[in-house]
Amino acid sequence: MNGKIVFLNFRLLVLLLAVPCFALKSIAGEDFKGKDTLVFKSWKDTVRLAKAQVYSLNSSESILFYKPRPFEFIKHVPSDLGQLAKVTIAKRNLGNIGLILGSSALLIAFDQQILDGCQQFGRFIHLDPNRKFHRAVALNIGSLEVGVLDLPQNLNSFFYFLGEGWPSIMVAGGFWGYGISKNDYRARQTASQLGEMFFSLAITTQLLKRLSGRQSPFQSTKSGGEWHPFVNWGTYQKDVSNYDGFPSGHLATIMATVTILAGNYPTNKYIKPVGYSIMGLVGYAMVNNGVHWAGDYPLAIAIGYACGEIALGRGQKILSKKPNISGYKSSIMPLFLGHNGYGLSYHLTF
Repeated sequence: MNGKIVFLNFRLLVLLLAVPCFALKSIAGEDFKGKDTLVFKSWKDTVRLAKAQVYSLNSSESILFYKPRPFEFIKHVPSDLGQLAKVTIAKRNLGNIGLILGSSALLIAFDQQILDGCQQFGRFIHLDPNRKFHRAVALNIGSLEVGVLDLPQNLNSFFYFLGEGWPSIMVAGGFWGYGISKNDYRARQTASQLGEMFFSLAITTQLLKRLSGRQSPFQSTKSGGEWHPFVNWGTYQKDVSNYDGFPSGHLATIMATVTILAGNYPTNKYIKPVGYSIMGLVGYAMVNNGVHWAGDYPLAIAIGYACGEIALGRGQKILSKKPNISGYKSSIMPLFLGHNGYGLSYHLTF
């Protein structure tokens, strides 16, 4: 592979991803800046002072974001997995679990018919279902070439690509860069939560894929595909697409990303419609190209939402504003006075 070609394709990919990333940043990045403060945050069996910023949402609510430490999200992953397990068996969620299982079972029963109908519609609108990608960046390890970035070469492949890891990583990188340059804790916390979600989601979906062992449609040897529960990990690695159909990691990633963005920017009215529309396009594209069945989606969407909500709970907190009846406003905030010096500040406005 020619080094120059690799560089040019990489620049093209960055250009293609930069446009939606900057657009998303401008949509999600409100014009006002958060107010810096110090707050008490739970830590082990006590509390400690932590830097934070408060953003006003409306007349009755504000949202507080803690300043994230570099790579602190990695240490949260084991706890996230534990919380996800607790959510799954929590009594209050039995109705939701039943809905997920029921919808999955219904779709799985009709998966072959749904697949045939989607692919027929794709042929009707002349949407090429073939997975066409061009190697943009590769890592050469001795005589082994490992693909890093592949560019989509048709529209269906482009929709499929939107659900892969790179676009979401670029979105997270955009928020991180914006947060550092503008000292915006909300943007930095968003990037940290996205990073946390990537790890917990990847572990969860990969484990479930190996436990279920469902064939992808293009590999299927029978209507609806074969299931190979508890497939040997070595066997799995030798023929991944023959066992990794259920659930969809692509849809789980998009759902978790939208959940985090919408949770951190609740006043923005575009994030959910745009995000869910992208999720719909990706979902159709993966059925059209034979990578996934429709029955692979309900559990994936639920896992993505749960992982997103768990990550959200780490770095932000909704604050209720007390109504000002008398016309006076007062507040008490922690105050940092220097080396080992702490106090309280009282503000009265009238």
